[in-house]
Amino acid sequence: MAKPDYIICLECESEVGDFTWRDGEVRRAVCEVCGNSDADAFSLPEEFDQDVDEDEEEAEYVEDYDDFEDEEEEE
Repeated sequence: MAKPDYIICLECESEVGDFTWRDGEVRRAVCEVCGNSDADAFSLPEEFDQDVDEDEEEAEYVEDYDDFEDEEEEE
């Protein structure tokens, strides 16, 4: 896999352009916004977008469940 143009900090969701990439993974990175330097706490943009989509689906499910509980309490 080619080196991406940037990665995403999973702590603050900032784009990070200065990082070391080797053998298809982040080896070293430092987020200038929050100071995160854990190489495992960064994501490729496409992986981050997928995670965000899954989180949104889960949030919608929780909201639907909360609405259902509220309806039961009113009865």
